[in-house]
Amino acid sequence: MRGSEGEVGESTRVAESLAHLFVDEDTHVDRYRTLSVLGRGGMGEVARARDERIGREVALKLMIEPPPQMQREATERFLREARVQALLEHPSIVPVYEIGNDPRGLPFFTMKRIHGRTLFEILAQQQAPAVSGKALVTVSRNKLLRAFVTVCEALDYAHSRGVVHRDLKPDNIMLGLYGEVYVLDWGVAKLMRLDQDEVTPDEEPRATQPGEMVGTPGYMSPEQIVNVDNDVDERSDVFALGCILFELLAGRPLFTGPSTGAILQETLSPSRVTPSIADAPPELCALVDRATRFRPVDRNTTARDLARAVESFLDGDRDMALRTKLAEERAEAARGYADSALSQNTSENEKFRSLAMHEAGQALALAPDNLSARRVILGLFATPPSVLPKEVRAEEADLFAGHLKTILRGSVARVVAWFPLFGFLFVMGVRRIELVVGVAALMVGILAASLMLLKTQRYAPGFRLAIFVAVLFHAVLLSFVFGPLVFVPGFVATTTMLFVAQAPRKYRALALVLGCLTIVGPLVLELSGVLAPSMAVTTDAISLLPRMTSFKEGYALVALLMVSVLGVVTPALLAGKMRDELLTAERELLFQKWQLAQLLPRDTAPTRLQSTLKRAVP
Repeated sequence: MRGSEGEVGESTRVAESLAHLFVDEDTHVDRYRTLSVLGRGGMGEVARARDERIGREVALKLMIEPPPQMQREATERFLREARVQALLEHPSIVPVYEIGNDPRGLPFFTMKRIHGRTLFEILAQQQAPAVSGKALVTVSRNKLLRAFVTVCEALDYAHSRGVVHRDLKPDNIMLGLYGEVYVLDWGVAKLMRLDQDEVTPDEEPRATQPGEMVGTPGYMSPEQIVNVDNDVDERSDVFALGCILFELLAGRPLFTGPSTGAILQETLSPSRVTPSIADAPPELCALVDRATRFRPVDRNTTARDLARAVESFLDGDRDMALRTKLAEERAEAARGYADSALSQNTSENEKFRSLAMHEAGQALALAPDNLSARRVILGLFATPPSVLPKEVRAEEADLFAGHLKTILRGSVARVVAWFPLFGFLFVMGVRRIELVVGVAALMVGILAASLMLLKTQRYAPGFRLAIFVAVLFHAVLLSFVFGPLVFVPGFVATTTMLFVAQAPRKYRALALVLGCLTIVGPLVLELSGVLAPSMAVTTDAISLLPRMTSFKEGYALVALLMVSVLGVVTPALLAGKMRDELLTAERELLFQKWQLAQLLPRDTAPTRLQSTLKRAVP
């Protein structure tokens, strides 16, 4: 048996210290006043009590009275637990104050009263916010790992004294309020003397019988499950420590079968592979893998080894050779996924890109200087897919909706700006009231439709096309004021440009045709005699002829000036708005280009994006 650094001698081992039991003169429980019950198990009940002699609170464990035929064996087991715990003097093992008999003649023992939460409670509560939404105080991974180191050291001490815990699990580890860490419940501990299990006063120790499993499924080793008693030693505790370390890293138990039988079957599978843990340090994952191997002989580690390895990790030491090796494996996997994503245009493309980025990111997390992973990322950035991922399409739709909202707000502003000009129709003198009413009705209708779409956020192309057609018809009616060749072409050009800028590609040709017809149509009707002419062209002049309104001297000139200014200002404002958005997008792209360039070493970082992309993927 391996000893501690002080090399504990055989005479000090716990098994030898249990050579005698207790005498009837031991104290009874009269000096203790029970305050509350803390818990109840198969063999005993633990209560919070006050030691009236000393004046302090203690934890009092009373034996539950067994059936008469089980009295002796149960008493021996109970007392053995108390003596084992009492003889393991370690800061992380709860000290026993007194062992005695109560007035019924049943044994009891008192221990230090400890305060805190079990590791099981802490891990369960850390998962609770995602389920219940409650804000709970969490414990950092580093703090849990330091507690794990303390547990390993306590187990190493117990192993050096010839004791195997056999039921190590998060429920039996308590974190105190002031940094204390305790290993609890030594009731099924095995004493490593001549492979003996139970020690009795008058006969040979009774070994665990076939069919008796000692431990907790999910944390007990395979040899504990099959009850190969001779194989149950400190390596069984190492297996449980590996299971606990996995749970600290992954946030879930190592074995998660739907039933106890499934968990036991999974534990007994010689070919099982330790699941990967996302974003976990590879050094600690390697510890888990080694500690939880199926055969005890393959667990070439001890509780002390685990403590030292985790402590080294917490102190900042890294196994760089292991990290470099794992990073290369991740980068190679990323390259394979990237090749698949870039060489084919299938429904699997999105999945391959996602896997490639994930693997490359993991490689850089392990080895930030891994150039292969950086090149994979740059190559994927450089070659966008023909079909965007669903998440990107959803974000694109949201962005497009924002642009449409801006355009609709612009349309509302343009219509509102036309209302003052509408008043000039009456100032100049109305000649055809039905046309004036038509212009007014269209303006109100366009304004109402734009406001309705803004409120309901219904941006379907059909609705936008209907508004576009209404605005063009509004331009047709306006041609009855100064004719189709004065002001109307500029108004139609601005309207068509706005629609084409946000309409699907399939509507662009239709928009151009409708825009041209808005100008050509009325002119053709005038030349064919269907409509009254709007102008007279001679060798000396082009004269505008009144139709919808009269041309009063002065007012007509002001009206022409206002619509001309409006025709200049509106397109300029719209073009400026579009240019601002384009510049913003260009700045963001340039910044992303700069950020991507930082992935490459300074001496190889290209100065232009094009050279970066050429070198991204060999």
